[in-house]
Amino acid sequence: MSVYKRGNIWWVKFSTNGQHFRQSSRSTKKREAEQYEKALRAEVARRLHRGRTGKPIDVTYADALLMWIETGAPKSMYSHIRNTRPYLDNVPLPQVPAAAAQMSRDFFIKGLSVQTINRRLACVRRVLNLCFKEWNMLDFPLAQKVKLHSEKGLSREIYLSKQEVTDLVSAVDDEEARKVILIAANTGLRRSEVMGLTDKNWQPPNIVLTTKTKSGKARTVPLISELHPLMTLPFQLTMWELRKAFEQARKSIQRPDIRFHDLRHTFASWLIKDPDIPLTLVRDLLGHSSLVVTDKYSHLRGGNIDMLEKALGTKK
Repeated sequence: MSVYKRGNIWWVKFSTNGQHFRQSSRSTKKREAEQYEKALRAEVARRLHRGRTGKPIDVTYADALLMWIETGAPKSMYSHIRNTRPYLDNVPLPQVPAAAAQMSRDFFIKGLSVQTINRRLACVRRVLNLCFKEWNMLDFPLAQKVKLHSEKGLSREIYLSKQEVTDLVSAVDDEEARKVILIAANTGLRRSEVMGLTDKNWQPPNIVLTTKTKSGKARTVPLISELHPLMTLPFQLTMWELRKAFEQARKSIQRPDIRFHDLRHTFASWLIKDPDIPLTLVRDLLGHSSLVVTDKYSHLRGGNIDMLEKALGTKK
């Protein structure tokens, strides 16, 4: 939220469509100022979408999508957001559910996975929910008409062994990309988190994340000493260069099924298999919002007969 305090009064400040807006909320309470900002943004959007005759015209998906981006759409969703735009950008909001259904059919024809299609449909639903619940651009809750596809039986779990990670890294030609992949596999950091690291984040032996996290919560992740020499920050490569190097490496080792995000799952699996590491620590290292999220890895720990016998006092 773009709210700030001047004296005892909270003000709002934001830009949209190249225009800058700054107004007093006339309130001494931050929460009221944030609500005022939402209402003001919605009103500005309505003004911007009036034709020369002064009559209101339909707000399009692109109009609402840009508002979502401006007000904090997660960067982790940007690639999915981008792929919805060729189908929906010029579609008026009331017609978006039908257009989204056609978009989904086209994605199936192109061979996209159910999971990928659902992530893109989730972006559309989020935009429609915001338009109805927060921005007053819709009179009816249309998000529920955008149906996600069942993912039952399609769970995808890939956990690499230390040797498989070594093989993958050995197949990478770019030195900077090798650093990023090794850091990701040994910290569980997301790709965007690793690529966003600066020298301020490196406080040996820990990587300290503050604002560059998906959950928005700060976290500290230790790094094994043998990888300390790799922390030459920031890493000198682009996201595109990293993707190209990663795809070439997985092709080289004949594992096209591996995604970069699987390195995060791999790190979690290494931690969870150690019965001496509590789930709460795994949660904190991965930056999960709750143990419910971490619990999806708990099956990897399985039963530990030694711990059970020790607890029951039967271990000799």
